[in-house]
Amino acid sequence: MLEVRELSIVQDGHRLWDSVSFQVGLGECQGISAPSGFGKTTLGRVLAQWQTATSGSVTVGGKPLSKKGYCPVQLVPQHPELTFNPYRTTGESLRDAWSPDAPWLERMAVNPAWLTRRPDELSGGELARIALLRALDPRTRYLIADEVTAQLDPHIQAQVWRVLLEEVKRRELGLIVFSHNKALLEKVCSSIWMPQRDG
Repeated sequence: MLEVRELSIVQDGHRLWDSVSFQVGLGECQGISAPSGFGKTTLGRVLAQWQTATSGSVTVGGKPLSKKGYCPVQLVPQHPELTFNPYRTTGESLRDAWSPDAPWLERMAVNPAWLTRRPDELSGGELARIALLRALDPRTRYLIADEVTAQLDPHIQAQVWRVLLEEVKRRELGLIVFSHNKALLEKVCSSIWMPQRDG
Protein backbone atom coordinates (compact mmCIF):
# COMPACT_ATOMS: atom_id res chain seq x y z
CA MET A 1 0.00 0.00 0.00
CA LEU A 2 1.21 3.49 -0.90
CA GLU A 3 -0.03 5.80 1.85
CA VAL A 4 0.08 9.58 1.88
CA ARG A 5 -0.65 11.11 5.27
CA GLU A 6 -1.23 14.78 6.07
CA LEU A 7 1.03 15.82 3.20
CA SER A 8 1.61 19.54 2.71
CA ILE A 9 3.73 21.14 0.00
CA VAL A 10 4.71 24.80 0.00
CA GLN A 11 6.68 25.94 -3.03
CA ASP A 12 7.89 29.44 -3.85
CA GLY A 13 5.71 30.79 -1.06
CA HIS A 14 2.55 29.09 -2.38
CA ARG A 15 0.78 26.28 -0.56
CA LEU A 16 0.06 23.77 -3.32
CA TRP A 17 -1.20 20.94 -1.11
CA ASP A 18 -2.48 21.15 2.45
CA SER A 19 -2.79 18.09 4.72
CA VAL A 20 -3.56 15.70 1.87
CA SER A 21 -4.17 12.05 2.71
CA PHE A 22 -4.91 9.17 0.34
CA GLN A 23 -3.79 5.64 -0.42
CA VAL A 24 -3.27 3.46 -3.47
CA GLY A 25 -3.10 -0.31 -3.27
CA LEU A 26 -1.05 -2.73 -5.31
CA GLY A 27 -2.93 -3.72 -8.43
CA GLU A 28 -5.02 -0.54 -8.30
CA CYS A 29 -5.22 2.21 -10.90
CA GLN A 30 -6.20 5.60 -9.47
CA GLY A 31 -6.73 8.74 -11.48
CA ILE A 32 -6.11 12.30 -10.30
CA SER A 33 -7.73 15.10 -12.29
CA ALA A 34 -7.12 18.80 -11.61
CA PRO A 35 -6.52 21.96 -13.68
CA SER A 36 -3.12 22.99 -14.99
CA GLY A 37 -1.06 24.71 -12.31
CA PHE A 38 -2.81 22.89 -9.48
CA GLY A 39 0.36 21.11 -8.42
CA LYS A 40 -0.13 17.57 -9.72
CA THR A 41 3.39 17.33 -11.11
CA THR A 42 4.87 18.61 -7.84
CA LEU A 43 2.84 16.01 -5.94
CA GLY A 44 4.22 13.33 -8.25
CA ARG A 45 7.77 14.56 -7.66
CA VAL A 46 7.28 14.27 -3.90
CA LEU A 47 5.77 10.78 -4.13
CA ALA A 48 8.73 9.63 -6.23
CA GLN A 49 11.24 11.25 -3.83
CA TRP A 50 12.45 13.79 -6.39
CA GLN A 51 11.77 16.53 -3.85
CA THR A 52 10.79 16.80 -0.20
CA ALA A 53 7.37 17.66 1.17
CA THR A 54 6.98 20.52 3.64
CA SER A 55 5.30 18.16 6.09
CA GLY A 56 3.54 14.82 6.22
CA SER A 57 4.68 11.37 5.13
CA VAL A 58 4.74 8.96 2.19
CA THR A 59 5.11 5.27 2.97
CA VAL A 60 5.09 2.03 0.98
CA GLY A 61 4.15 -1.09 2.89
CA GLY A 62 4.16 0.96 6.08
CA LYS A 63 7.80 2.00 5.64
CA PRO A 64 9.07 5.50 4.78
CA LEU A 65 10.70 5.79 1.37
CA SER A 66 14.48 5.98 1.39
CA LYS A 67 16.47 8.32 -0.79
CA LYS A 68 19.09 5.58 -1.18
CA GLY A 69 18.84 2.89 -3.84
CA TYR A 70 16.04 2.32 -6.32
CA CYS A 71 12.76 4.02 -5.42
CA PRO A 72 9.75 1.67 -5.73
CA VAL A 73 7.65 4.70 -6.76
CA GLN A 74 8.58 5.86 -10.24
CA LEU A 75 7.37 9.04 -11.96
CA VAL A 76 7.15 9.60 -15.71
CA PRO A 77 6.51 13.35 -16.01
CA GLN A 78 4.62 15.27 -18.65
CA HIS A 79 7.93 16.40 -20.15
CA PRO A 80 10.04 13.22 -20.11
CA GLU A 81 12.84 14.87 -22.10
CA LEU A 82 13.86 16.59 -18.86
CA THR A 83 14.67 13.22 -17.28
CA PHE A 84 17.27 12.14 -19.85
CA ASN A 85 20.95 13.05 -19.88
CA PRO A 86 21.34 15.07 -23.10
CA TYR A 87 24.89 13.78 -23.62
CA ARG A 88 24.05 10.08 -23.49
CA THR A 89 21.96 7.89 -25.75
CA THR A 90 18.48 7.00 -24.55
CA GLY A 91 19.55 3.35 -24.54
CA GLU A 92 22.32 4.11 -22.05
CA SER A 93 19.84 5.93 -19.81
CA LEU A 94 17.37 3.04 -20.11
CA ARG A 95 19.99 0.45 -19.19
CA ASP A 96 20.90 2.41 -16.07
CA ALA A 97 17.60 1.06 -14.71
CA TRP A 98 17.18 -2.28 -16.49
CA SER A 99 17.65 -3.98 -19.85
CA PRO A 100 14.29 -4.84 -21.44
CA ASP A 101 14.38 -7.43 -24.22
CA ALA A 102 13.08 -7.10 -27.79
CA PRO A 103 9.51 -8.23 -26.95
CA TRP A 104 9.34 -5.48 -24.33
CA LEU A 105 10.43 -2.88 -26.86
CA GLU A 106 7.73 -4.11 -29.23
CA ARG A 107 5.06 -4.05 -26.53
CA MET A 108 5.82 -0.40 -25.78
CA ALA A 109 6.13 0.52 -29.47
CA VAL A 110 9.79 1.50 -29.03
CA ASN A 111 11.94 1.31 -32.16
CA PRO A 112 15.35 -0.21 -31.18
CA ALA A 113 17.05 2.41 -33.37
CA TRP A 114 15.84 5.13 -31.01
CA LEU A 115 18.06 3.71 -28.27
CA THR A 116 21.18 4.64 -30.25
CA ARG A 117 20.19 8.32 -30.35
CA ARG A 118 20.43 11.19 -27.91
CA PRO A 119 17.22 12.74 -26.50
CA ASP A 120 17.33 15.80 -28.78
CA GLU A 121 17.19 13.50 -31.81
CA LEU A 122 13.81 12.07 -30.83
CA SER A 123 10.27 13.42 -30.57
CA GLY A 124 8.44 13.94 -27.30
CA GLY A 125 6.21 10.95 -28.00
CA GLU A 126 9.19 8.70 -28.68
CA LEU A 127 10.89 9.82 -25.47
CA ALA A 128 7.66 9.27 -23.50
CA ARG A 129 7.58 5.62 -24.54
CA ILE A 130 11.21 5.07 -23.60
CA ALA A 131 10.66 6.83 -20.25
CA LEU A 132 7.65 4.63 -19.53
CA LEU A 133 9.62 1.52 -20.41
CA ARG A 134 12.46 2.64 -18.12
CA ALA A 135 9.99 3.17 -15.25
CA LEU A 136 8.58 -0.34 -15.71
CA ASP A 137 11.75 -1.74 -14.16
CA PRO A 138 10.77 -5.00 -12.37
CA ARG A 139 11.62 -3.33 -9.04
CA THR A 140 8.92 -0.68 -9.51
CA ARG A 141 5.84 -1.19 -7.33
CA TYR A 142 4.01 2.07 -8.09
CA LEU A 143 4.09 4.06 -11.31
CA ILE A 144 2.95 7.68 -11.63
CA ALA A 145 1.99 8.59 -15.19
CA ASP A 146 1.69 12.37 -15.63
CA GLU A 147 -0.04 13.08 -18.97
CA VAL A 148 2.43 10.61 -20.49
CA THR A 149 0.41 9.61 -23.55
CA ALA A 150 -0.87 13.07 -24.48
CA GLN A 151 1.74 13.35 -27.27
CA LEU A 152 0.92 9.97 -28.84
CA ASP A 153 -1.50 9.23 -31.65
CA PRO A 154 -4.67 7.32 -30.64
CA HIS A 155 -3.43 3.94 -31.91
CA ILE A 156 -0.17 4.10 -29.92
CA GLN A 157 -2.01 5.51 -26.90
CA ALA A 158 -4.29 2.48 -26.88
CA GLN A 159 -1.34 0.10 -27.15
CA VAL A 160 0.58 1.76 -24.32
CA TRP A 161 -2.41 1.82 -21.98
CA ARG A 162 -3.15 -1.81 -22.77
CA VAL A 163 0.39 -2.72 -21.68
CA LEU A 164 0.21 -0.60 -18.52
CA LEU A 165 -3.09 -2.16 -17.46
CA GLU A 166 -1.73 -5.63 -18.18
CA GLU A 167 1.15 -4.87 -15.81
CA VAL A 168 -1.27 -3.59 -13.16
CA LYS A 169 -2.96 -6.98 -13.26
CA ARG A 170 0.04 -9.27 -13.94
CA ARG A 171 2.43 -7.96 -11.30
CA GLU A 172 0.00 -6.00 -9.12
CA LEU A 173 1.55 -2.72 -10.13
CA GLY A 174 0.02 0.32 -8.46
CA LEU A 175 -0.73 2.98 -11.09
CA ILE A 176 -1.50 6.66 -10.47
CA VAL A 177 -2.61 8.59 -13.55
CA PHE A 178 -2.55 12.40 -13.74
CA SER A 179 -4.60 13.59 -16.71
CA HIS A 180 -6.93 16.33 -17.91
CA ASN A 181 -8.61 13.72 -20.10
CA LYS A 182 -11.55 12.59 -17.96
CA ALA A 183 -12.70 10.12 -20.62
CA LEU A 184 -9.30 8.41 -20.41
CA LEU A 185 -9.40 8.35 -16.60
CA GLU A 186 -12.89 6.86 -16.60
CA LYS A 187 -11.73 4.18 -19.01
CA VAL A 188 -8.52 3.05 -17.31
CA CYS A 189 -8.93 3.90 -13.61
CA SER A 190 -10.91 2.13 -10.92
CA SER A 191 -11.32 5.43 -9.04
CA ILE A 192 -10.78 9.12 -9.79
CA TRP A 193 -9.87 11.82 -7.30
CA MET A 194 -10.62 15.43 -8.22
CA PRO A 195 -9.02 17.54 -5.48
CA GLN A 196 -10.52 20.93 -4.75
CA ARG A 197 -8.81 24.05 -3.49
CA ASP A 198 -10.62 26.53 -1.27
CA GLY A 199 -10.85 30.05 -2.60
